[in-house]
Amino acid sequence: MNNLLLPILAICIATRADAQASGQDYMAIPVISQNSIYLKNASPATVRNGSGQVLRIDLPANTVEWYYTITTKRGYAQFSNNDLTGQLVKLISPAHGISKNNGVRVPDGTGMCNVYLMTSQLEADKCAVNRPAAGFMMNDSREHFISGTVPVKDFLDGPYYLVVRNSNFRNDVSVNIEVTAIVLSSKMESSTAMQ
Repeated sequence: MNNLLLPILAICIATRADAQASGQDYMAIPVISQNSIYLKNASPATVRNGSGQVLRIDLPANTVEWYYTITTKRGYAQFSNNDLTGQLVKLISPAHGISKNNGVRVPDGTGMCNVYLMTSQLEADKCAVNRPAAGFMMNDSREHFISGTVPVKDFLDGPYYLVVRNSNFRNDVSVNIEVTAIVLSSKMESSTAMQ
């Protein structure tokens, strides 16, 4: 008889543990709220004086995906905050994460830049001074990018580096960047059912 009660007791204990775990919540955490950079044109005469910059991306623990937005303007310009984090908060389902990312709105751009996601700071620093981009993540990088949102779902534990380069030989460009991580947090609710 005791042999039959042991498996039933094990199932009851497992069920109680499942009842205590309330589930998982998804949260939007700002990584870079707004960063505006000014890049000189990419002509050979000015290439070493500011045609590229590196932004370090340190993701919070338990990141399940992250997003960055780019908006460009020709010449020196100022930007309004796109509120990427606030927009993503509205798209999060607490139990399922981001339901759709096409709801993120970014203003139209008037300039153009190249954005490379890299894992190596050394390669990112080389790329920023206009050496050929090597070792960048193709799916999560953009060339001749004017404006938009880029979801990153496959590189989740950093640090990572966004290299932003002016791809235009004639015009300087201002670039606005925002980065937000979607983080999964598990929480336990106290249950008094079996205490």
